[in-house]
Amino acid sequence: MKRSYNIKFYFFSFYKSPSHAIIALCYTSFTADISILKLEYTLKKRLYFIGNIFTQNHPFRDYIIRLIEADAELNSVEYFFEADRNFFAELETRLAHNEKIYVISNKKSFTLVGKLLCTVIDDKLVLKEQMLIPSQCENFTKDSYLLEIKNSTINVIQAQESKELPQLLLSDSKTKQKLHFFETAIKEVIDLLKPLAKQFDVELAFSQIVDAWVEVEVECKTYGSIDKFIEITKQRYPAHVIVADDLVQHIIDATLKSEQKITLAESCTGGLLAYYFTSHAGVSSVFEGSLVTYSNILKENWLAVENNTLVENGAVSEAVVSEMCAGAFTIAKADYALAVSGVAGPDGGSEEKPVGTVVIGVKSKMYEKVVTCHFKGDRNYIQQQSALSALKMLVLCDKKVFFKK
Repeated sequence: MKRSYNIKFYFFSFYKSPSHAIIALCYTSFTADISILKLEYTLKKRLYFIGNIFTQNHPFRDYIIRLIEADAELNSVEYFFEADRNFFAELETRLAHNEKIYVISNKKSFTLVGKLLCTVIDDKLVLKEQMLIPSQCENFTKDSYLLEIKNSTINVIQAQESKELPQLLLSDSKTKQKLHFFETAIKEVIDLLKPLAKQFDVELAFSQIVDAWVEVEVECKTYGSIDKFIEITKQRYPAHVIVADDLVQHIIDATLKSEQKITLAESCTGGLLAYYFTSHAGVSSVFEGSLVTYSNILKENWLAVENNTLVENGAVSEAVVSEMCAGAFTIAKADYALAVSGVAGPDGGSEEKPVGTVVIGVKSKMYEKVVTCHFKGDRNYIQQQSALSALKMLVLCDKKVFFKK
């Protein structure tokens, strides 16, 4: 799932025109003031990127964020350019608060960050593990070191493109957990869980992913118990709740445990559903593959959809999707098959099948279901809703596998 960040960019370039210089200064000051007012009492964990590469190389930056968020819930991601003297003031301000801070630096700025930290704590750089770091550092490994300053803990890491990120030394105890509520309206989920949240002193945030799938984020308060809240919720609603930060990973794990396989046949989603699976390591043990059959010819030749079925019903129909499911199921010799066909837009719709009409099917040895959905939004959002709805149908087709305790 995606997360929003409070992101600040610091620019200190001055133009020949005095008025431009004033504008640049005012904008920078205004951004910083607003950020401090808004985040002073809510931020717990910050991530600073130092270096131009992190604003240019988005895949590299996103890889780093994913790794950190697997261990810690980030509240802020901020960017500074090389040799930006204002980073010192920002860092000094933040170190006065009780915060956990990650500083990801490029090779050029790594030693400079160490010098700034030494200035704050009145220390000097020494050579350890072939890197210059503050002498007070006792916890360090290659290209990564941990330092406690005042009330804060800071992990400084040197990151290089096309290389694995050095070890994270700033660990985080889990204070959040996600659960997924199925076959229940969001209002009903709220009414069911709020009394439990009060009992176990946790905060809840609700989001309807697609129809009949509500994601609930559970956050522990000072004296709360996430484990107890989750345990009681699962006991009361065992056929409706899956506890998982990542539903696709849960599907992979559950399918692997039951020694079963999944295959896909996609049309309007164009491989998006396959991407949801293949973005996870280890999926090859359970995922046979996906056939992206955009044209009717490929639906016939690859999935054995009957020409008469296509002619009489059209590609976006329950009859065709049922045959797509059956074809993928047979070809892959899988245990579960999903199929999707629809009108993602912005063109291609008709009065009978307007943009947003999507047919989704799921098939197993003992179960088969095909439904017609009507989604709203632009092309990408319709595709995403289609893929997510297919995931929902998959977990609901075999509750003994996917809803196990």
